[in-house]
Formats: sequence, C-alpha cells, structure tokens
Amino acid sequence: MNNTFKIVTADFNNREHCSAFVRLIDEYMRGDSGEGRPLSSEIKKRLVAGISRHKYASVYFAVTGSKIAGLAVCFKGYSTFSAAPLLNIHDLIVTKKYRRKGAASALIKHIESQAIAAGCCKITLEVRADNGAALALYKREGFGLGERPMFFMTKGVSLAVRSFRRDQFT
Repeated sequence: MNNTFKIVTADFNNREHCSAFVRLIDEYMRGDSGEGRPLSSEIKKRLVAGISRHKYASVYFAVTGSKIAGLAVCFKGYSTFSAAPLLNIHDLIVTKKYRRKGAASALIKHIESQAIAAGCCKITLEVRADNGAALALYKREGFGLGERPMFFMTKGVSLAVRSFRRDQFT
C-alpha cells in the first residue's frame, strides 16, 4: 500500500478532528510505547479543551484520502543557549494500519518546515529507549543524541489535575 499523506493543522471546532485526536492519543496510551492502559474517561473529557487552550501547542494530522492516519503534538519553547525559539515534538502517533508507510516522516518534514518558518534553532523530542522503530525513524530523519546526550526526567507534582487558564502559559 503506497500512501500519500497530506498534513493538516487540527481544527478543534471540527468534531472529526476532536474525535481523531482523542482516539489517537488513547490508542498510543494503550500500546506498548504508551502505558498499556486506556485514557481515563475524565482525561478524555478534558483533553481537547485543554490542548486547544494551550497557547504554545500545535497539533497536526497526517491524512490519507479521508482517513486521519496520525498526529503530532508540538509545543514551542525557548533555547536560552541559542537565544531562539525551539519546537518540541511531544507526541508523534501513527495508527497501526498506517505505520511504516510514510505518515510519521511526512509529519516530521512538516514540523521541520514550521520550525524553520518560525525561526526555531532546533527541534527536540523524547523517545523511549526500547522503541526501536521510533529510534530508527528519528535517526533516518536526522535526529541524534547531541554532543552531550541528556536524560529525560520527570517528577509528579500532584495526583489531582488542576484546570489551567491560557494566561498561565504567557
């Protein structure tokens, strides 16, 4: 199957986009690269409203024909070392049926063009060390560990998820 993927920016006023966004995040969460469990119904209810209010978020879909095959969630950040914006790929998800058919590469190429247009100094991402397919993809697309490889670390700050306001991210 040879697919051509068109990349579109998510429109959260479009029900199909909202549904696909939640479906793809849930599929990823359930899978081996996620946490092996579904999103909670509470998270599903808040997900679209939360991402659509986030000032620095961009969401892109890989579309083939009338099917949404994948998505990328990106956040604009800032590199103090370069005194320039950067773009972080937070999620890159392709539904099983369309994996290894070019959807992820199309998303990455689109993200790179967006980063260049925005004057970003780099694109960052995180990937699980045991996700060989993603590691191979990122290497093919020109990503590397950098001169001084970093660890991605995390610390939970609350079991209760608070709602946020747009001005919290300005």
